[in-house]
Amino acid sequence: MDERLKALKSLQQLICVAAAAVLAFAVTTDRSKDYRAALDELEVFRKVDLKNYPVYVKRHFASQEAANRNLLLKAAKQAHLTVRSSTVFSEPFVMDYPAMGTFTRLRDFEGFVTAQHTVGVYLVNDEREVLARLTEQLSQKPQQPVPPTQQFPTKPVPLTVTGVYANFGSGMSINNVTMADPVVLHNSPNVESLQFLLFNGLPMPPSANMSVSCTFKPSDNLHLPLDWLKSDENGKNLVDPKSGVVFPRLKPFWERIADMGTDNATLFLQERIEATTHGSLNLFGVSVDRDLILLAGPATLSALMLFFLLHLRQVNTGGAWDEGEVKSSRVYPWVACFRDRLSGTVTYGCLIGLPIGSSLLLLFKHGELAERTTWWGAGLTMLLIVVGGFAAHTIQRFRKHLRDGDARVITAPSPVKAY
Repeated sequence: MDERLKALKSLQQLICVAAAAVLAFAVTTDRSKDYRAALDELEVFRKVDLKNYPVYVKRHFASQEAANRNLLLKAAKQAHLTVRSSTVFSEPFVMDYPAMGTFTRLRDFEGFVTAQHTVGVYLVNDEREVLARLTEQLSQKPQQPVPPTQQFPTKPVPLTVTGVYANFGSGMSINNVTMADPVVLHNSPNVESLQFLLFNGLPMPPSANMSVSCTFKPSDNLHLPLDWLKSDENGKNLVDPKSGVVFPRLKPFWERIADMGTDNATLFLQERIEATTHGSLNLFGVSVDRDLILLAGPATLSALMLFFLLHLRQVNTGGAWDEGEVKSSRVYPWVACFRDRLSGTVTYGCLIGLPIGSSLLLLFKHGELAERTTWWGAGLTMLLIVVGGFAAHTIQRFRKHLRDGDARVITAPSPVKAY
């Protein structure tokens, strides 16, 4: 009996160690999903065209720009210039330059779209001032020379306005939208330089250049970059709709990747996914790949549980135990042989509850329905539950044998001593 109980005790210890290893892996946070979500967010960020932000600002000031254009062209008509509907009009916008390029830090882009910005446009103050300056310029224009091959016109050819260009300070153009740095608000007076491009069919067409007073018209919205991002087809997926946080899926790893560009951040996340999904778990000296633990864990526990069941059934075989078997079980140091209820509860918990619970938790936290190993793991877990049910019944019979043996010892008549 002692040898059988020793084998059962050893199997229980193996079951507890294996179940503890599976449980430890199950409760370990699986961050591969978070890494993949962050990687997907980076791919969305790559599709956001930052050159569309100036176009968004231009549309935001469309009504002010149209009013300014109409005022200047009206003054041109009053100066007896021909104005066509196709006349080009270029008005610079005061705005910050968006951060662009694959090497742009994620922190810089987030800071740009979340910060408050001064965005606006200069509007000409007085139509009469433009007319006066334009008339003065036209009166001072010398007559253009006529090439020898071209006949001199018998009467003056009317001048046609082909374009009106406004300018102030230094600037740049992105996506055909002229922009000026907001520092011009502090460095330059409210004077705008205008250039009227003219054409009358002769070479070297004249142009009228002048400076007129203007007023800066700022936007009441200080968060135009963030609104643009929310309106963009891809950019809206970079903003949490509830909290308004930019890069919500990248934020858990922000301290590591905030100072990286998209390429380096992508490489970092791919390395973390590789390290998380490809590793090993040691089961009794055997290294098991982490992506196979859903299959290996329940399989190992099912095998150990089955061996324990077969050994315990062998112990339970037959009828009542003899006196020697009862005596061995009473003194053997194994928790399943202890008669109190707490020991019984611990026995069922360690041998039945812990293996099944750890396998179920493993499937729940790390299983993916699309993966074949998850389905194999689910099948082996069902097998473990079935074997566990038979094992629980066998443990109950084993403890009943213990109680019956105790009852025979108590009720047995004491030997009569002869004097």
